[in-house]
Amino acid sequence: MKRFSFELEEILNIRKFEQSQAEVELGKALAEEQKIQNELDSLARHQAEIQSKMKGSTNFNDIANAADFYSFVRNKKENLLSELAKAKILSEQKRDVLKKAIQKTDSLEKLKEDQFEEFKENEKRREQSEMDNIVTGRFKFKS
Repeated sequence: MKRFSFELEEILNIRKFEQSQAEVELGKALAEEQKIQNELDSLARHQAEIQSKMKGSTNFNDIANAADFYSFVRNKKENLLSELAKAKILSEQKRDVLKKAIQKTDSLEKLKEDQFEEFKENEKRREQSEMDNIVTGRFKFKS
């Protein structure tokens, strides 16, 4: 039985490599997005801690420091939300690139599977024909 070979195997390997690279890039983009979200969560926790500590406080310095901190949190939050929006856009772009890479890879893999099935069918027919020739050849020699 001869061996199956797919003419586009090298291209398929390149497409698989591109797909894995796109997966890595998407992972990096999602990690950056998560990092920004964690910073936002941390700021929110710190703000909640300060608010609970400041409840009922009459010390002017503490109140002034808390007001400064709230200003800092608002500014930082705006910057982080802007970064998060940019990171989400980048993640979506990376997701689209990955989706296209997967489609290209899948189409070649489907073609390979179809050609392999056709190859198996042709091999079965060829083997069957050879067996038929052997069987009919034996009967011809015995007669």
